Amino acid sequence: MTTSTPESTTSLGRNSSEGGLFRTADGRNLTVTFLLITSLFLLWGFCNGMIDILNKHFQDTLRINKEQSGLVQAANYLAYFLMAIPAGLIAKRFGYKGGILVGLSLIAVGAFWFIPAIAIGTYWAFLLGLFVIAAGMTCLETIANPYATVLGAPEGGPTRINIAQTVNGAGWILGPIVGGYFVFKGADG
Repeated sequence: MTTSTPESTTSLGRNSSEGGLFRTADGRNLTVTFLLITSLFLLWGFCNGMIDILNKHFQDTLRINKEQSGLVQAANYLAYFLMAIPAGLIAKRFGYKGGILVGLSLIAVGAFWFIPAIAIGTYWAFLLGLFVIAAGMTCLETIANPYATVLGAPEGGPTRINIAQTVNGAGWILGPIVGGYFVFKGADG
């Protein structure tokens, strides 16, 4: 059993001899890097929180039935199933930063795909965009989770991932609020 003395441990499990939650053994302060990575947790929480808003919008504008609307969730989570291992391989090949850039690029491509999807006007075109966005989110999650744990002393890894996942939860809350405002404000006024 390991014990710690009050002198060696401070709040949030930081080891005072290491200099803080985001400081490496060689003295580098990775607070800014952690904040940038944590913003990705907010981004994919926000995107996931928007799924139900988009689902309702597709039901209303494309006149799809409830069974068809289930494909929104299917497209989203099928991407998670299919992309998890490739995302790990991308991270192995290109590193954390390269993998994150691939994930962000996929999210951007999927989002911009909605422009031609509007012109195409079919439900399947929108589902393709959602699938590509979810593939990007899968890359972000697969890569950012372990990256957050290594941005400081090893004993602070669990605390860092908990902080980042808390921010992810905030994204899940903000997504429907912000998305609902922008998607449905035209319907009300």
